[in-house]
Amino acid sequence: MGIENLDPKDLLLFDQTYLERLPLRQSLLREHPEDVIGITDSSNERIRLAVQELYNYLFQTYLPSRYPSQFRLCSERGSHLVENTVTHQTIAVKMDDSTTLRKALSLIAENIDEDFFILLPHEQDNEHGPQEVYILEAYAACFPSGFKPRDKIGKRLADIHAPVPGYKEKLEKSMDRFFARLETGRLVKRINWSLTVDEELHSNFGKGGIALEGKLEHLSLEYLDLDKTFVRCERQTLHRLPQSKAIVFAFHTYLYPIRDVKAAGCGEDLAAAIDGLQNSKIPRIFTYKNGDKWADAVRQFLRN
Repeated sequence: MGIENLDPKDLLLFDQTYLERLPLRQSLLREHPEDVIGITDSSNERIRLAVQELYNYLFQTYLPSRYPSQFRLCSERGSHLVENTVTHQTIAVKMDDSTTLRKALSLIAENIDEDFFILLPHEQDNEHGPQEVYILEAYAACFPSGFKPRDKIGKRLADIHAPVPGYKEKLEKSMDRFFARLETGRLVKRINWSLTVDEELHSNFGKGGIALEGKLEHLSLEYLDLDKTFVRCERQTLHRLPQSKAIVFAFHTYLYPIRDVKAAGCGEDLAAAIDGLQNSKIPRIFTYKNGDKWADAVRQFLRN
């Protein structure tokens, strides 16, 4: 799984793309609210506690202390607020009883360039007796790639990952154990990468499902659109909330234009990584990532 421990202060990272991405996040919230925000049951108190914990930690504790010039604590008419000094928006530092879950998740989505998924533990019976499983109960996600979060809401971890080749055979049990044993106060991270040839940052909106449904044609270099070809990396993090015991899975998406990768002298390294993906112990991963559609054209570009 390639998991590493994460310093709590580095839970969220801000970069030079923050300002240009916020308007995009806000437009997606307006145009695709049911896709960007998902909740299984807005009246469920466990879900409310989990969302409230995450909201309060981010706006009351983490952001003002980690990024004080960007998120400044202030007060107005006796209310404790935090000001996003980039957008000049003021936000309540604590989620009160009148705040809906959708509003709280929307405030997170439009102020933080990170996608958040909240999973709660449930006990289910199987042939071996009671088992703890994690179910996706809420999310705020603008930039997922290759899946639609609204199709995953309410599903347990194993079912969310069912399309991933080799997950059930090689990863399901270890992932379930890892989630169950993840202690409060321990944060972990991993890096995931893929290559896309027809997707924008917000790949699941305003498209006909070409990438999602694997309908890309086998591309030659002549037809490879270099302006739409990116190395897409996700910095993924996991941590457990102390009261609700929910696990928060979050990721920040980075896009690197293929031209920039080659210009930086990393073309052969990326081409070799594509070779490794194709020759991995789980060859279906290559097909799952549409590698058989774009790999030859991309490698030719990188190696010429």
